[in-house]
Amino acid sequence: MRAIAEDGDVSLGPPQQRGLLTLLLLRKAPVPIADVVDALWGEAPPASAHSTVRTYAARLRQILAGGEAELLHSASGYQLVRHGAQVDADDFDLLVSEAHAVRRSGDAARAAILLRRALALWARPALGGVKADFAAAQRVRLAEAYRVAQEQLFEAELAAGRHEEVCAELGAAVADRPLDSRLTELWMNALHRCGHTVEALEAFRRLRGELNEQLGIEPGPELQRLHQRLLEGEEIVPAPKVASEPQLLRPDQIPPDVRDFTGRDAEIDRLRQILTEDRVPVAGITGLGGAGKSTLAVHVAHLLADRFPDGRMYLDLHTRTGRPLQARDALGSLLRTIRPDLDIPDTTAERSALWRTVTSGRKMLVILDDANDSVQVDPLLPACAVIVTASRRLLELPAVAWQRLGPLNEQESFRLLGKIAGHRRVAAERAAALDLVAACSGHPLSVRVAAARLLDRPLWTVSQIMEQLADDLRQPVVMHKDCKIVDEPIRRAEAQLAAASASVFRVAALAVSPVRSVDEVVAMTGLPRAEARAALEDLVDVHLVETVGIDAYRYPVLIQAVARRRAEQVEGPERCRTALDALALSSSVTV
Repeated sequence: MRAIAEDGDVSLGPPQQRGLLTLLLLRKAPVPIADVVDALWGEAPPASAHSTVRTYAARLRQILAGGEAELLHSASGYQLVRHGAQVDADDFDLLVSEAHAVRRSGDAARAAILLRRALALWARPALGGVKADFAAAQRVRLAEAYRVAQEQLFEAELAAGRHEEVCAELGAAVADRPLDSRLTELWMNALHRCGHTVEALEAFRRLRGELNEQLGIEPGPELQRLHQRLLEGEEIVPAPKVASEPQLLRPDQIPPDVRDFTGRDAEIDRLRQILTEDRVPVAGITGLGGAGKSTLAVHVAHLLADRFPDGRMYLDLHTRTGRPLQARDALGSLLRTIRPDLDIPDTTAERSALWRTVTSGRKMLVILDDANDSVQVDPLLPACAVIVTASRRLLELPAVAWQRLGPLNEQESFRLLGKIAGHRRVAAERAAALDLVAACSGHPLSVRVAAARLLDRPLWTVSQIMEQLADDLRQPVVMHKDCKIVDEPIRRAEAQLAAASASVFRVAALAVSPVRSVDEVVAMTGLPRAEARAALEDLVDVHLVETVGIDAYRYPVLIQAVARRRAEQVEGPERCRTALDALALSSSVTV
C-alpha cells in the first residue's frame, strides 16, 4: 500500500492508518464509522475505536492535503474523493475488462498487451504494510484476480502464436504454482508447439505425481486428453496468423475556434498542465451556462493540436436541450467515427470497454460537451485525453480534475466588448462601457449579447444601450430575443434546484444588497438555519451565487435581476412584500 506524488512516496503512517485508507479506496462509496471499526478490528474492537478512527482520518486528511485525493466526512460516513488521483487496483480492473472485450473481437495479440499492462501494475503481495481485519480477505480476492489475469494472458499469447516468447514465462509460473493443472496444460501446449514434446510429457508426469502425492487425485480429463494426443505423436499445432492492427481513422471534429477569445489565462494554463501529463488525463470544466465552458474547451483543443496527432473528437451530449444523449448511443457514435468497420456490440458495458480499447495508447483528445451526470459520462471516458464540460461537478467520477469557470474580470469583459463592438467605439465612452460590462456581471454570453446590441444599433451611444439594458433587467415590457438568450442559462440552473432551494434563490434576491447572510435568508423565508444554509450551498453548486465569507453569499448583478423578476412571477407580489418586511424587522438592511 503506497501513495506516490510527483516528488516520490508519501508517508501514510502506521499499518492500521494505512488500513483505513485502503478500505476507503476499495469501497469507494461513503463508509459509516461502525463499518470502519468492524473492518479494522473485526469482532473485538478496543473501547477507543471510534476515537482512533477519527484520529486516523484527521491525519490522513493532513497527509493528503494539497494532493488530488480528498478525505471527506459526512452523515453517510467517510469517503475518499479521488478527483484526478489514480488507483492501480482500478486501473488493473479496467485493463482486464478492456482485454476481455478485445479478446472477444478476435484480437488476441492486443488482449495480451492489455493484460501485460494490467499485471505490470502489481507488486505482490497485495496490500503490503496494511494491518486490518478485512485485509486478509481482500488479499485473497486480489491474488485470485492476479492468477486469473495471468492465465488469460498466457491463453491470449498462445492464441496469437507467441508460444516461443511465452514458453519460459509459463514454466516459471508452473514452478510457482506446481498444482495448477490449467497452467501446466498451457505450458505443455507451448512446449509442444516449440518442438519440445518430450519436455511437455515430462511436465505432465511431474504434475500427476504431485497431485497423487499431495491430494490423492488424478489430472483432469482435458489434461489427460492432451497427454494422450502427445503420446500418439500428433503434429505440432501451427501458430495462428496474428491479426494485423486495424487501421484507425484520425478524426478532427473540433469546432472552429472563436476569433475574439478573451482572458482565461489561468484556466488555460491549468488545462494545459492536466492534458499534457504522462498518465491518461481527464479534465473537467464546470460553470453557469454561457460562462464559456465549451468555448474554452475548444480553444484549448486548438492550442494543443500538435499534442494530439492521432485525432481530436467532439461530442455534444445535449443536456441543455432537456434530452441528454444516452451513453449507449453516444458510444455508438464515437466508435463509428474512429472505426467505421467495427462490429459494435449491443450493451453499454461492452461498447465502453471497446471504446477504451480502441483509444488506448493513442495521442487523442476527446471533448465530451454539456454532460448530464456520471451515469452518462463514466462509460464514455476513453483511454486517452478528455475534457468534460458540465453545469456542476460530477463527484462520482474520481478520475476527473475539475475546475470552476467563473466570470471574466472587468478588464477582460471590457476587451471582449471592444473586440466585438469595436475598440474605438467602446473606448470613446469608456465609463459607460465599464458600467455596461458590470451590468453583465462578467458573464461572457451577456457581454456578447450587449455587444451585439451595439453592433445592431450603430447610431446609439453606449449609454443608451446601457439604459435599455437596465430597463430590461428591471422589468421588461417585452422580452427581447437576446434577453431570453441571457435568461436561459440562469433559468436552466434554477430548474436544477429542489423546490425549496429554488424559492430561496428567488426570494433572497429581493433585497437591494447583492450580499445575503444565512440569517437574512432565515428571516426572509422562515426556513430553519440549517436548511437555509443548505439551500444557499445548492445555489453555489449551480453557480447562481458565490461565497464571500462565512455564511455570506453574493448574487452577481445580472443573476440577482433575473431572480427578482422570477420572484414576482413565481412567488407573487404578496409573498415578496412579506419577505422584505420580515427582513426589515430582523435587521437594518436597506430594502
